[in-house]
Amino acid sequence: MSDLLPISAFSRATLLSANTLRSYHESGLLEPAVVDPRTGYRSYRATQLGDATLIKQLRDLDVPLADIRAVLAARDPAVTRRVLATHRERISAQQQRLEQILDATDELLAEPAAATPLAVTERTLPPARAVTLTAEVREADFAPFLHEAYAKLRAMAPVASGPLGALFPAEFSDDPAPVTAFVPVDTGDEVLAGGRFAVAEFVGPYRSMSAGYRALGAWLAGAGFGIAGRVREYYVTGPGDGVPEEDFRTEICWPIESLEN
Repeated sequence: MSDLLPISAFSRATLLSANTLRSYHESGLLEPAVVDPRTGYRSYRATQLGDATLIKQLRDLDVPLADIRAVLAARDPAVTRRVLATHRERISAQQQRLEQILDATDELLAEPAAATPLAVTERTLPPARAVTLTAEVREADFAPFLHEAYAKLRAMAPVASGPLGALFPAEFSDDPAPVTAFVPVDTGDEVLAGGRFAVAEFVGPYRSMSAGYRALGAWLAGAGFGIAGRVREYYVTGPGDGVPEEDFRTEICWPIESLEN
């Protein structure tokens, strides 16, 4: 007696639709035992019910198909644990991101004025000496890089002559880009260039600081200026000052030059 199940019966037994089973076949995830060469009709062995059940369980957890394929190929509990541990870390990171989005949404609901463009002023900044540390950094890694950099710079220069700051490329990039953390000091080896700057003072958590950049962009569009170099952030009040995030103060400074010839 054949132990084959037609796709309709296999679909009912596994609670996987025929379309889903066809998709798994095409991706090489769960290939039928027999495919009728004339009709293309698929049949499965009873022993494949376990694999189908495992696939359904993992897909219900949003485990990627490539990871499920690795689990089925290895048939090793250690591989399964490793795949699930990695997936859990990925989901945890997504959850943190969603919580940040919800927090930012709640902040805007509580204070819609936070979405209103900030005032931008022109300011002339003098050259300033500083100790610096530069690395190629992605946006997602800005905070940990700056935290570590400031610890090192503070050890080099325990007395600062102004607020901590950072320099970022004039053009935003999804790829790693040079970021410079700096601590202003009277005897620093590096000199931060002075000149004309457009400045927006942002008050609030760093995750919402894009409002300051939008304000500067809108101002720049109507003022006839371009960005003349690396943009600068001064962390006037921040994590080490014993204030809540909503009271953090950051000065975002764009060096500017006239676009007129």
